[in-house]
Amino acid sequence: MSHLITYIALGLTLWAVIRCVYNVYFHPLRAIPGPFLAKASGWWLFRLEMEGNPHPKILELHRKYGPMLRISPNEVSFNDVDAFGEIYGRTSKFTKSEYFYRAFEDQASNLFTIRDREQHSKDKRLMSNAFSRANVVQHHTAIYEKGEYLMERIRQRVAGGNTVPLFPAFRCMTLDTISHFAFGLPIGALEMESFETDIFHSIDRATRSVPFFQSFPVLRQALRWASYYNLSAIPNGFLKLARSAELGLQQVGDHHGWTMFGSMVSSAAKSSRELHKNHLIEEGIVMFVAGTDTTAANLAITVHHLLQQPELYRRLQDEVLTVMPAPDSRPTAEELDSLPFLSACIREGLRVTCPSRTRMPRTIPPGGWAFKGHHFPPGTIVSMSPLYLLHDEAVFPSPDSYQPSRWLVGGDEKQRLMSHFYPFSSGTRQCIGQTLSLVEQKVVLSLLVRTFNSREVLKKNIRIREAITAVIDDPVDVRLDPVAS
Repeated sequence: MSHLITYIALGLTLWAVIRCVYNVYFHPLRAIPGPFLAKASGWWLFRLEMEGNPHPKILELHRKYGPMLRISPNEVSFNDVDAFGEIYGRTSKFTKSEYFYRAFEDQASNLFTIRDREQHSKDKRLMSNAFSRANVVQHHTAIYEKGEYLMERIRQRVAGGNTVPLFPAFRCMTLDTISHFAFGLPIGALEMESFETDIFHSIDRATRSVPFFQSFPVLRQALRWASYYNLSAIPNGFLKLARSAELGLQQVGDHHGWTMFGSMVSSAAKSSRELHKNHLIEEGIVMFVAGTDTTAANLAITVHHLLQQPELYRRLQDEVLTVMPAPDSRPTAEELDSLPFLSACIREGLRVTCPSRTRMPRTIPPGGWAFKGHHFPPGTIVSMSPLYLLHDEAVFPSPDSYQPSRWLVGGDEKQRLMSHFYPFSSGTRQCIGQTLSLVEQKVVLSLLVRTFNSREVLKKNIRIREAITAVIDDPVDVRLDPVAS
């Protein structure tokens, strides 16, 4: 028996060595530059993703090796605006890579994971009304109500001499907003004393587990079974999110037709399409994750930078006062859109933060792909994070520096900047909730600078972790002073 085990071990070792040699020296992608270990096996990329923030490292390697970088035996990362357009543009024939996106599915597909373009288009139409600008503007009073309540919660902390944890506070605000637009009722996160709720822990656990589920998909099913039968000591974040989404689904009534779930049900009924509960729950999970952390992270990073540059904070205050002369003013979405510096501050925050920074892998279709002198065979995985465009030094000098004034330009220069500005991805797969996110950010940031003066940032540098979306590994504690009414 011991000899058999030895032979098996030797055989597996020999197979692994032969495989690595093939990947490095004989693979069709052997001419694409990259780290030796990345060419040899997928473990290099897996380790990088498990560390929680792969893209700054990959971007650094792009600056060393060039716009094409081999990051695993069968995957090439790009840092090229033309490649971004071909891979993710509206006419792209590339499909979402199954190994990556299946980790986000439980019992049904969702808008983020659907690989069939026609099916994606049909599902997107089901909920497009809920996230249209007209619907968001019509119900933006709900955003003001939550924003004003958040300001009151912050005011209480300031009065007590306490610091304000920006990221948890904004997380509660965005969670209540997205649950309101998804189900018709806020989830009640803003009521939490310490700006913490179990849903945040579920989101964090779920997103941290994604690299494991991508590399070892059997673990996902095993954990689901274990969780259902109370056999697992490992928290299953996805299952807990599913239960939260199911509770939200139960709240949707006939008068909630304007919500995401209401829109999906009514649109499906008009087209005689049957919607399964599992499908609705999957979409609810996506909304919890995508609709919460992206907006919250960008607000926290934006305010953090503004507080470190008091002259920018005061400039924004002066501009906001033109449409919010009284503490209880509620300017319309159009009035907020008319404020150029407010828009510049949020846009620069999106550029610096890149709240949706996953590399979005795609699989090359039959026939292969020719790009700038290289032919990539069908089945090759290609990817590119929007972070690379948003931090392109040739377009955005000092890319890590927060400079809202860079957006206060016009003409060709504005077009040049916008050609690299894809914080919500591009093409037919871009974020469906971006209008809600932008309106929400403008309302909340305006309320904050109208209500408080800048005082102190407790930590100058904060670490952003990629959990598909950007998540801040720090509460971003600050001190604020109330504005004299």
